[in-house]
Amino acid sequence: PLGSIPGPPLGTCEEAAMSAGAESELKGQEAAERQEAKSSGSPMSDEFRRNFTIYATFHSAGFMLMVVNKLEQTFARSLVECDVPLDASALFTGSSLCGNRLLVIDQGQKLSSAGQGMECLFKVLAMVFLAVLADVSGRKPVLVIGLLFTGASALSFLVATSSPTWIAFRLFALGQGFQGAFPVELLAGITVNDMSNEPTSDPVVVQQVSGLISMLTMIVVEIVGVCLNSSTSTDFRATWVLVALMNGLIAFAAVKFCRETKPEFKDVDRTQKGVLAGAKDEVLEYVHLLRTNTILRLNLIMFACFATSFTATSIDFSFYIAFHEVSQYEAVKHFSFKLIVAILLFGAVDGVCQKHGSKKGFTMVMYTMFGGSTLLVPLYLWSPWIFMFHQYFQMVFSGMQPFTNTIDTRWFDQRLTAKFLSMKSLVQYIVGIAVNPAYGALFDAHATGYFGRMAPYGLQYAATCVQVCLLMGPLWRIPGGLPDVLDRIDKERSDKAAAAAGSETKADSEKKQD
Repeated sequence: PLGSIPGPPLGTCEEAAMSAGAESELKGQEAAERQEAKSSGSPMSDEFRRNFTIYATFHSAGFMLMVVNKLEQTFARSLVECDVPLDASALFTGSSLCGNRLLVIDQGQKLSSAGQGMECLFKVLAMVFLAVLADVSGRKPVLVIGLLFTGASALSFLVATSSPTWIAFRLFALGQGFQGAFPVELLAGITVNDMSNEPTSDPVVVQQVSGLISMLTMIVVEIVGVCLNSSTSTDFRATWVLVALMNGLIAFAAVKFCRETKPEFKDVDRTQKGVLAGAKDEVLEYVHLLRTNTILRLNLIMFACFATSFTATSIDFSFYIAFHEVSQYEAVKHFSFKLIVAILLFGAVDGVCQKHGSKKGFTMVMYTMFGGSTLLVPLYLWSPWIFMFHQYFQMVFSGMQPFTNTIDTRWFDQRLTAKFLSMKSLVQYIVGIAVNPAYGALFDAHATGYFGRMAPYGLQYAATCVQVCLLMGPLWRIPGGLPDVLDRIDKERSDKAAAAAGSETKADSEKKQD
């Protein structure tokens, strides 16, 4: 206490001010020490506590969207109708209105793929406007608007459950479109980029925390999906009512508790422009970047190939139950443990990259993934064991997504990175408009030949080959390309580790001196 320090009495105003300043400084140091002691946990736990409300709100919104996506194929099958009566002794068809199982699987997959194409179309239409709105009004208003659209999607599905088939199919597509009006991937990517560039943030840790919470969220979604999809009930009315109500509650929580992460871009001011004018500027800026930035252009082409390849996963479940004669209940159980394995192996990719360096580790992981697909995908029809082995083998690389997200945030400066992430999502959805219906058209549950059944995976493998060639070719060799980005990530990590070690050494020295 200052009162116990010996010295002359403080009589003047200046001395009193100095005393008050010293006392305030001492209290500030004590508060900083308490905060440092409080934040002495792991970097991931500190980051989670620092941005808890953001992670909770965004991942709750993502949870509701994933629940809807998890049920959409099962719900689509439940809407298929035909003249074949149900057979109680046969496998559950997926619809109470049709007894032809292969027809239900085939038409349900085609309806689901068409709905996903509609979802991508709505995302493209909404994305530029929402990206501008996120820059003008902030990230939080866009989140709230998106949650309301997701609730409207659930209400559309609710009406479809009691409508004639031709109306139900259109309401299903409309509901998928409403989901597309909420590009949560774009908004989450922009927000994570905001947090990654804050002075107190470690970009890799931010991506790891976000990825880990996403995995935990997907486990809960998987449990919900197992409970709902393994049932022979085709009545989804209570589910859609609950989804609509939950989205309303999350929107209220976002307004009340979530902080705004939008940084101040002093060189760009859209606050005086309307959304339409801002959208026009946004499109023109995209065109300019595509014309002038070779690295950005190559990245977007590569990502278009990745999106084409990844979309094939939407037919995995239908392929499995159609060609290996597995019941819907058994298939749900077989797929349900993928996320648990993914959680257990979440740190494998980052561990390889830290042990061997990001450059060598990334190359090892990429070629292992590509080699596994090359060897196992052609054997999908041979045995259900091979099919499921490859499904779980891919979970070894579950930590690849946060690492590649970190790469995406290190190609350019913060302002251009936000544009790049927006364009990246836009490319994904533009590709999805055409590719989702294409996979639905290529999938034929009645096919009997090898090439007829494997046609969707032929398209997937062709896109994967082009992606790997672009990634390890032009993007690797171009000046300022992928090796430089990976070296930059390693340098940032080593600098932060050295700074942390220096802080610990200094703290130990001060304690010894005291």
